Amino acid sequence: MKKLLSLLVLSLLPLAAGLPAQQMETFGETVDVEVFEVNVVVTDRKGRPVHGLRQEDFELVVDGQAVEVTNFFESTVYLEVPGAPAASLPGESEGPGESEGPGESEGVKVEAPGAAPPLTVVLHLDDLNLYPPHRTRFLRRLERAVEPWRRLRARFMLTTFVDRLEVVMPPTSDLDALLAEAAGRSKGQARAIQVGRQRLTAIHRMALSDETCRKFRDCRPCIDNWAELLGIARNWAAAESTRVAVAADGLLDLTSTLSGISGRKAVIYVSDGLSQRPGISLFAYLTEQICPATTGEVASKHSEVNAEMSSYDESRRFNRLSAHANANQVTFYTLDAAGVRGGGTADVSFADLRYAPSGNNASIHRMNAQGGLFLLASETGGKMLVNSNDAAELLDDVTEHVTASYSLGFVLSSRRPGEIRQVGLELAPGVAKGRRLAYRRSFRDKTLDERLAERLLSAAYVGGGANSLDVELSFAGSRPLGGNVHALDVEVVVPESSIMALPGRNGESGLLRLWMLAVEQEKGARTSVRQQQFQVGAANGVLAVNGAYRFGVALNLPEGSYHVAVGVRDRITGVTSLLRQDVTVPLQPLPAEDGI
Repeated sequence: MKKLLSLLVLSLLPLAAGLPAQQMETFGETVDVEVFEVNVVVTDRKGRPVHGLRQEDFELVVDGQAVEVTNFFESTVYLEVPGAPAASLPGESEGPGESEGPGESEGVKVEAPGAAPPLTVVLHLDDLNLYPPHRTRFLRRLERAVEPWRRLRARFMLTTFVDRLEVVMPPTSDLDALLAEAAGRSKGQARAIQVGRQRLTAIHRMALSDETCRKFRDCRPCIDNWAELLGIARNWAAAESTRVAVAADGLLDLTSTLSGISGRKAVIYVSDGLSQRPGISLFAYLTEQICPATTGEVASKHSEVNAEMSSYDESRRFNRLSAHANANQVTFYTLDAAGVRGGGTADVSFADLRYAPSGNNASIHRMNAQGGLFLLASETGGKMLVNSNDAAELLDDVTEHVTASYSLGFVLSSRRPGEIRQVGLELAPGVAKGRRLAYRRSFRDKTLDERLAERLLSAAYVGGGANSLDVELSFAGSRPLGGNVHALDVEVVVPESSIMALPGRNGESGLLRLWMLAVEQEKGARTSVRQQQFQVGAANGVLAVNGAYRFGVALNLPEGSYHVAVGVRDRITGVTSLLRQDVTVPLQPLPAEDGI
């Protein structure tokens, strides 16, 4: 979990001398007509992508109510490569007789050169939950596995997570640069190995408790030592639940960070699993191997175990995360780096093999680890990639999936900020023909403040967005405050001509919203988002000086290097600028010119 910097963001102050504090005129926030998008992949009976469908072939509902599709297009993400055979494109017709009717595998369209990439592919390594040998095997085979991506009109990102999200490489079209960066990363985290050992240690403790109890005549196995046995399972479940929460928070940060990137985002989430029901394999080990229901007294204990297991269910957490991802056009392709998992082999670490986890227990552990991966993928319209040690085989599925997507846009007649909305999608009668749909099944209806804060977070981590208002950001200096903390003076300049003014009682005036965030570059800690709004122009607003409105911001920051992100929004037009500038605190004064 990232720690927030202990920072103080002082009030945003207009840099205009002698301005009195006066009451603002009331302005209404511009009503944003937000178009929500659902991306859907249609496959035929052989699992091949279906192309050439039309808007009228889809029926869309939100919260059970039919919704009109206002925007529709088929995504096209392939580059034209001179001399490349058309048959090399996944999803195209494989030859005479292979097509299964209109719309089946009719080829991939290519948009005109120079169009903005419609897709960002993010390789996300969850090093907190990634066993180092599995990580090494995956990265060694990555270059060959992603060779088909060179045909994609896409940008690529590399991110990692241990205790915080790290954007290792912001979006780039240079796939070779990403591969070089991935190859040069560390070998992973020993903590992932420790987690596996801790689970095995917990099982050994259960076995030792049972074995010790059976050696004493006055000890009734599974009765007198029941509290100890259940406590071991409960402690492991709580620890695993915490790890899942931390990993989910990392994915939440990632989806927020991607919110400012336009177009579809496909996240290749690489881990050794994400438990849907933490601790279930130990609870099962307790009831099936240590304390099977051989007597009524022991059987009555099983209901206590069932209650414990139900309290460690992370399904709701994953559903909330999926809804958040869907709102930001993020699709998860979850890859189980463990590959082909063994099962049923006796564990030689047990002196008495009767206590070694059974093949059934190994299966429960495997399916539970993949449960969270399945939920994230299915709820966001992606795929779970499992049961292979060959990265190329797994990522081929991703390539085929992302190159065949339809986008259905719609506008909600009523907004419910903060609520999760449910999406349903079907093919029209006569078009289905056994075809399958993969799409985003829910999304969170976010408030304007949430959307703006996420876009600012995205700007801080991956770079500024569009500067439609021609805002200028600069640092005027820094002042020591004691210890290693300094006040950094930030200046925001907004051209008067960029802001729409409306007539009012005191003349024409506009309304600006400013918000700011600082992220420490080395450790990734960040401040909270602070914001304030100002009336500009007229007699009672911030006055323009030399054709621009100027605002001073004081950030109290410990010594270090930071990304400072600033957002400015014209509340009348809704036009927004997002900027990021790097700074090192304390700010070094500019060298004096010769002779001065």
